[in-house]
Amino acid sequence: MLEPYVRPGIDDRPDLDKALSPEDKDAVARLAIKDRRRPPEASADQPEAQTVRLAAAGSSAAAAAAASVDTPAPDMSSAYLDMRDPMVAADGQRPTTGQVSRLNWGFFAASILVGAPWIALNTIAMPNAVARLFGYDTAALQVTINPATGRPLPVATDLAMPLAVLVIVGVVASMFAMPLISALSDRTRTPLGRRTPWMVAGGVLCALLTLLLGQNIGIVVLCIFWALMQFAYAMLSAPLASAISERVPDKFRPRIERWHGIGVMLGQALGVCMGAFGVMFDSFTPFTYTAVLFAVSGILSVLILPKEPSSTEQPRQLFNSDQVLDQLRPPAHAPAFARVFTARTCMMTGVGLTGVFLWYLVRFWVYGKAVVFTSAPLTLPAGFLIAGMAAATLVGAALASWAAGPISESIEEKNIPTTRVVAGACLLYAIGLGLAWGLGVWSTGTARENGMLLFALISGFAFGIYDSLGLELVMDSLPDPRRAGHDLGIYALANSAGLALAAIIGALLVNAFEHSFGYYLLFPSAIVMVLLAGIVTLTAESAQ
Repeated sequence: MLEPYVRPGIDDRPDLDKALSPEDKDAVARLAIKDRRRPPEASADQPEAQTVRLAAAGSSAAAAAAASVDTPAPDMSSAYLDMRDPMVAADGQRPTTGQVSRLNWGFFAASILVGAPWIALNTIAMPNAVARLFGYDTAALQVTINPATGRPLPVATDLAMPLAVLVIVGVVASMFAMPLISALSDRTRTPLGRRTPWMVAGGVLCALLTLLLGQNIGIVVLCIFWALMQFAYAMLSAPLASAISERVPDKFRPRIERWHGIGVMLGQALGVCMGAFGVMFDSFTPFTYTAVLFAVSGILSVLILPKEPSSTEQPRQLFNSDQVLDQLRPPAHAPAFARVFTARTCMMTGVGLTGVFLWYLVRFWVYGKAVVFTSAPLTLPAGFLIAGMAAATLVGAALASWAAGPISESIEEKNIPTTRVVAGACLLYAIGLGLAWGLGVWSTGTARENGMLLFALISGFAFGIYDSLGLELVMDSLPDPRRAGHDLGIYALANSAGLALAAIIGALLVNAFEHSFGYYLLFPSAIVMVLLAGIVTLTAESAQ
């Protein structure tokens, strides 16, 4: 009987499952190509996401984003570094012309909707809530005047310490909330995408907590809810910043980030005005306004932006607490970065000494004496003055964003070190503080009001220049371009450190003296810290 024809190399091949031993199979498996979908880049490692967070963090820091100074973050994943299409976003989507427009106006609107209620809470609503807890009804219709001093009774020097405790609790909670929410958001797998569920849920949760913060509760309970508020706000703001770097193609990112910065500046001014005008009615009104705005902020932002692609196909990633703690570890062996971080901390301390206690400065220092409206709430002139300061700060920041580009080109042509210009911005900020302090101490009448308005205008311009040009120093000081996102996140912690130091120093100064004399000392101490920031900045020039 004839044997069937055996095709060489085809029919005589051995069955590898039977011919190979388990050790051989493992060796072959190690050589095989594994077609596994790579997880997207973590938001903590995205330099653009950290830059957006930094722009939205400071009181006038958005001027740096709105300015025309070309200081991009060293993004190693940029499409311009390889052959990828810059019209395609990091999430793989190619937006149409209409979608690009929706991205632009969506992030612009989101920056206002998210930033305005947060600024209203921090600047007016929460300080006024602390005052109400300790018996200072700032909306009282009648003002009792001390005949010995000619000032209203009581003088609120004992409010600084509980407000400082509240601020420090918020700072500590925020330091852990941002990296935690970022890590959890990166691992979200839903048909609605990674960021959308967090933004909607964060806005609703912020609204609920805001209504609770407006109730008459003790300072301990207030601190607990304020700490929870930091996590709720991180649910709203952290995914928003990450979405800009993920959903906007490199081609359109400068324009959209600029409009986002403009929106942040407008949101900050609107937030201060909203809080100032709201407190004129009663102490709970600002919480009502901010709660409504928080509730719609996440929903409207999602509706204006194009639909986020599904993240269900994203690979599963196990949560590791080390990834959260790593975002709090500063880079090692980076002296230039340490100097820039120290300068930023000193600057934010000087800014915070007046910013943290702004409502008390205006309410109990500027209007510490009997005013014409003694039969009306003192919150009326105080509210109008703070609203005017917000407008003046916005004008100063807008001028800084417009002038930063020409200033940067001029100093580059004349070969002037950027450190000197940044130190000059610190000096200009100190001059603004000196004007407010001098007119308040040695003048009468409306001099205090005029001094505060001049201070707001000058400080808005000076801090805008400091941020716009100082960003060049930050980018030059990054020790490793491959870890630019992580290091920029560490640099943003200088804002939190400066705010905590300002709360501690300000509370100690105000409580150390009776009546309102402690509020006088906030200005010279702020001048010292701002000038120290300029000196530390100049040391970076000598070290180069």
